Amino acid sequence: MKDLLERLERLFRPIDAWGEFRKGARRAAVVFVLYRQAGRWMVPFVRRRADLRDHPGQVALPGGGVQAGESAWEAAQREVAEEIGVPVGRLVPLGAGDPIYAAVTNFSVVPFVAYLPDPVESFVHDQHELEGVLAIPLDRLLDDSEWLQSDEPWRFRYLAHEESVVWGLTERIVYGLAPKLRQALGEDQSPGPPAAAQ
Repeated sequence: MKDLLERLERLFRPIDAWGEFRKGARRAAVVFVLYRQAGRWMVPFVRRRADLRDHPGQVALPGGGVQAGESAWEAAQREVAEEIGVPVGRLVPLGAGDPIYAAVTNFSVVPFVAYLPDPVESFVHDQHELEGVLAIPLDRLLDDSEWLQSDEPWRFRYLAHEESVVWGLTERIVYGLAPKLRQALGEDQSPGPPAAAQ
């Protein structure tokens, strides 16, 4: 396990040297949190409430807007604490992936990868923003055969999990992180189809 975490740290950019947000965009940061449960690597996702202005009803990685005066990683930790109850300082940062721009909402998002050490307490979601927390196995997220192609004219990839669907911006973030995660795990899988533009 320690070897995997060290490999991830080498593969991803440092949390304070990942690049910059798109000029004029709304700044946001999310965290791809890795933790162990019953011998498997798991990743928590949040299901947003249907009445929210941004991404209503969607499944997302925990995270949110970066406020004035805070770094992207500080914002990411704060949002994880607010959304799923992991205290600030508890996550072990492993690095950052490439920032992603969502034209529809004008968000520029930096995805961080972090490790949540044992013991992992039950996640407590923010009921003002969220309907719940989904734990998805990492191996399922990295298995291209688990991702389906929609029948919509614009053909997006999605992952169905416990009556929820991972798609859109969150799919793009997972897709962007997947090659380095596979490399760290020692997997040699061929890439899936390109992610649909949002």
